[in-house]
Amino acid sequence: MKLDHVAFTAELIKKVLLAAVIGAGFILVLEPNHTESVPILAAFAIWFAHLFLAALLFLVGVILLHRFRCPDPFPVVASALLLPVPFALVSLGLDYGFGNIDDDLDAAGTPLSIVLNEVVAVAPIACAVALAMTFLLRQGQPDEDTGLMQEQREDPSPALNQLIESVPVSIGDDIIRLHAQDHYVEIVTSEGRALLSEQFGDCLEKLKGLDGIQCHRSHWISLAHVDVVSRKGSAYSCTMSNGDRVPVSRRRYAELRERVGVRGSIT
Repeated sequence: MKLDHVAFTAELIKKVLLAAVIGAGFILVLEPNHTESVPILAAFAIWFAHLFLAALLFLVGVILLHRFRCPDPFPVVASALLLPVPFALVSLGLDYGFGNIDDDLDAAGTPLSIVLNEVVAVAPIACAVALAMTFLLRQGQPDEDTGLMQEQREDPSPALNQLIESVPVSIGDDIIRLHAQDHYVEIVTSEGRALLSEQFGDCLEKLKGLDGIQCHRSHWISLAHVDVVSRKGSAYSCTMSNGDRVPVSRRRYAELRERVGVRGSIT
């Protein structure tokens, strides 16, 4: 099942905002020395901004690592371990922006020393944020697309480059068609195309678990992307969702018509 990415993003932001508000209020109750000389509303704003941006940094790290096909739980663990570094830079920017500079950091000397001291100082907060966001990401009803972890559970389909290792990750997993060209195979997806140094027969064997058909001796198509199946005289063809026109052999024409059914127009 594909996520509505707008709704998914909105749901994540709501969770981050809620966590940041609760966290900022909790920190104020503890009356930390860092903001003891700051008016309460300004102190709340400082802590809210720290927590909100830390949560966003963690989420960005998790999402990026998932995009690079890193297996669970590596994205969460790596993002949690690396979070103190970018969070320290953000924290310094906020402190200097609010005029709430820590005297110990200001006396640290070189910029590198200041950053390293801040990394150590924010590490406990970064760890707490990572734990909280991991918990929030794992929440959600079984049938709802409410989090990144839910998305992973609901889409068990293997990545395309796990089926055919030479497929570039950059062209995604939504395959439209294959085309044999001499000693190479052209693969076309909804995100791009590439020329693979593969045997066409080997590729067909690797994709046999997908909902597709070899419509011609040198062409394979994904049935989900067939828009129109047509016949003109003795020539048979189909038009794919990206506009590509693919020849269909006479003996495959009837099977293709039957398998496409209501998903494509037949002329």
